[in-house]
Amino acid sequence: MNVVFCDIDGTFQDIGGEIPKINFDGIDALQNQGDHFVFISGRGYDQLRELLSQLTNDCDVIFSNGAGYRLRGEEPVYRSWLSLGICREIVSVVEERNIFYFIHTDNGIIMKSDRLYRAHYSALRKRLKPMGETGTRIMDFKEKFFAEECQHVDDPVQYLSENSELKILKIEIMEADDEELEYLRNMLNSETTHVFSSYYQCLEVVNPLSSKGHAVRHFMTEFPGGRSYGIGDGENDLAMLDAVDVPVAVENASEAVKAKARIITDHCANGGVGKFIFDHLITSN
Repeated sequence: MNVVFCDIDGTFQDIGGEIPKINFDGIDALQNQGDHFVFISGRGYDQLRELLSQLTNDCDVIFSNGAGYRLRGEEPVYRSWLSLGICREIVSVVEERNIFYFIHTDNGIIMKSDRLYRAHYSALRKRLKPMGETGTRIMDFKEKFFAEECQHVDDPVQYLSENSELKILKIEIMEADDEELEYLRNMLNSETTHVFSSYYQCLEVVNPLSSKGHAVRHFMTEFPGGRSYGIGDGENDLAMLDAVDVPVAVENASEAVKAKARIITDHCANGGVGKFIFDHLITSN
């Protein structure tokens, strides 16, 4: 039994880009021979619905970097989240430093009005300008998402205190200045929080149990004889690569991820995930 854990953004899909057909074909071929394919993503479950609707056959999902999971045909299960008190402390720090942030819950993303962050968006665009068209595409996608897909509230912490049934899965920060990001990483890391980089100029603050490594180990208890593979590209994938039997990186992965990988497959935009599956795991080839 093979179990393939696969990151999405930057691995299965180039952000804002089309998903290569070979990736979908690879999922079908893998599951048709009795193996498991598991999306493991920093996205919340609601953010995965569109992607999952494109599958021929459903697959298991680990979302919000391990805060929860959903098995095929079942409802989502939440394992770990941040308390309101910890959320309040983090928000106090980032607001004092005028940092752009937004909060992922089990019922979508909340943030202050995106109009307040125009200067932050401009700074981020300037920071990503050396990436050319890719940087422009990332910011176009992000700004549209913040404007149209997030819930805007005057005071996110107050909103959460008034809606105590919501689970705070993570707080995400975007900042153009690298020194500021490093300061925040050190400032916000603690026994009750884990801080890591998830994408260009991004930090995520989560419950320490919300890691892809914890999630993989928990999932694999259901398959004690299985052989696990993890495919990723970024810092938040390193814990997953430590937990699997065979770590795999796409060609566009960070150097830290490539250094940990046993196998390096093609670029995400070229269908590296599907190519890996067909080259290494499909027994009928």
